[in-house]
Amino acid sequence: MDFKKITFLISLILISFSSYSQDYKRKTERLLNKSEEALGQRDWPGAVRYLEEAISIEPQNHYLYLEKASLLYTINDLPKVLEALQKAFSIEENWPARYTDYYFILGKESFDKGKYEQAKRPLEIYEQRGYKDDYVRMSKIILKSIDFALSEIESYQENSNPVKSINSESIFRSIYFPFFTLYPSEFLYFTGQRVRNIEEGIYRAKISGTEFQKLEEVPVINSKENEGAAAISADGRVMVFTSCNRRDGFGSCDLYISYYEGDAWQKPVNLGEKVNTAAWESQPFLSSDGRFLLFSSNRRGGYGKRDLYYSLNINGEWSRAKNLGSKVNTFADEISPFLKLSNDSLFFSSNGRVGMGGFDLYKTAWPLDVDSIENVGLPINTYNNELSFHEKFDGDRYWSRELDSDAKYPPAKVFFQKHEKTERINLVFGEVTDATTEKNIKARIQIYDLELDSLIQETYSNSNSGLYQVIIPKPSDYSFYVEAPGYLFTSRKLDVSEERTELNFKLKPIKENETVILNNIYFEFDSYELSEKSKNEINKIADFLINNPQVKIEIGGYTDLVGSKSYNKTLSQKRANAVYNSLLEFPEIEKDNISARGYGAEKLPTGEFKKTVVVKVIK
Repeated sequence: MDFKKITFLISLILISFSSYSQDYKRKTERLLNKSEEALGQRDWPGAVRYLEEAISIEPQNHYLYLEKASLLYTINDLPKVLEALQKAFSIEENWPARYTDYYFILGKESFDKGKYEQAKRPLEIYEQRGYKDDYVRMSKIILKSIDFALSEIESYQENSNPVKSINSESIFRSIYFPFFTLYPSEFLYFTGQRVRNIEEGIYRAKISGTEFQKLEEVPVINSKENEGAAAISADGRVMVFTSCNRRDGFGSCDLYISYYEGDAWQKPVNLGEKVNTAAWESQPFLSSDGRFLLFSSNRRGGYGKRDLYYSLNINGEWSRAKNLGSKVNTFADEISPFLKLSNDSLFFSSNGRVGMGGFDLYKTAWPLDVDSIENVGLPINTYNNELSFHEKFDGDRYWSRELDSDAKYPPAKVFFQKHEKTERINLVFGEVTDATTEKNIKARIQIYDLELDSLIQETYSNSNSGLYQVIIPKPSDYSFYVEAPGYLFTSRKLDVSEERTELNFKLKPIKENETVILNNIYFEFDSYELSEKSKNEINKIADFLINNPQVKIEIGGYTDLVGSKSYNKTLSQKRANAVYNSLLEFPEIEKDNISARGYGAEKLPTGEFKKTVVVKVIK
């Protein structure tokens, strides 16, 4: 507490002593004078002791309890402040005007301890008599919160799946911000503060029931400073986390990014001035495709103390962060955003809305719908601070909560509850290898929604294992494109209808007579006019030719066995010409590097008879 505040509060106490001395017995007055002298000498224990002696003489004098609360508030002993104010209120509800703010303190502190009934009357009085706008506004919210909490408690029915907590006390004073990965295997990442350690770091572990297995500090990411609140993309490739007071930082705490290559996280890099400021940036969340970043910041220009912001990854660059807006952000704090894998729900923590007390977790439809914001209720929310939320692929829910404590920084634990998944989430995974040597390849994988005609995911297979993994938001028709330097690209059409789909790719090295079937070239029925859905495939062939100008290719048209030989020959040639002509529209492509030929109803390189188009390397 700063000197000015102490001086002001001492003055308040001295005024109260002198103002009400006529109401005290003579012995009580002598004790108050001694308390005043001790207070002037900053002998806090002595001042409190003399006041307590005075109370023992006049135990029903509510002024004494108010004066004791004032003194205890000066030394920041909030539990005893609350005890003194409760006693004063039980004796007399009508306090002098100078104690008006203590109605708010009594109501707020009682509410924060989950004593809802006890909190109500003092706040009702403050709502009528209070003069501080912020306190009055908060009083109105708390009164609504009391009604909500009492209703929630009355209507709550125990779930058949009990709430459990991860057994962490023997190792960590606090663990929070839980985050599960799917790749390369299921790990719990979390922020941990070890017992007898001030600094925080990022850890990961396997979880068996309520116990840690294979617990380890995340190498490279942690430094001598504070790290925490890690968010990882669904493919396991990208981590964004918070680090404070690094030399390359812009402010107190900044957001950093690291990429998983081979079998390790790489050296993190500051996300830069478009995301970070001289203020505090923390508690990030990455969308399943790693291209949408949410985080909390207390920078200037927000709606409250800490607001939620977002940034988009556009062609590898993060856009300038923007405020998520007043639909979510309040005059208080919004922290810890989390988007479900299905991309239809946003969770966040706030202390500026109707709730159970402190920070509660809230849920809203995504994209944002202000009318759908709702408190997630019991058993997740309590009168304690619920700081962050995570839902696993299987639907199980994890959240971090500060424990009931009078400490300035209460310890925190991670709780969880089994929960049935309500939305369909589609996981596509597999391996990318060399078709000749079967060596694992790091390849870029792009996924387009054919219905929306848009890129919805981009990821890379792991350079060591060749493995990849992506989350597909909804069942639909998709086109997959896989490419790597020195190889022919390949494409695949996939109807994602299963919850888990394995899709492996074998890339062929660029060499003479090697072929690739174009699985996402579409023509109108019995026609050689290219469908609009073929645009992405045409662009991929063009990119391949532009990036490999030394390569010459043939566009081969094929048909099935339906129709006459001459008809099929003509149709296949016209379809090959259609692709050929589309490629010539790219000025970077040399005309001599491509040719077109119709094969009619001849066998494909795979031995099939099929209407399709094939790219063949000529040279």
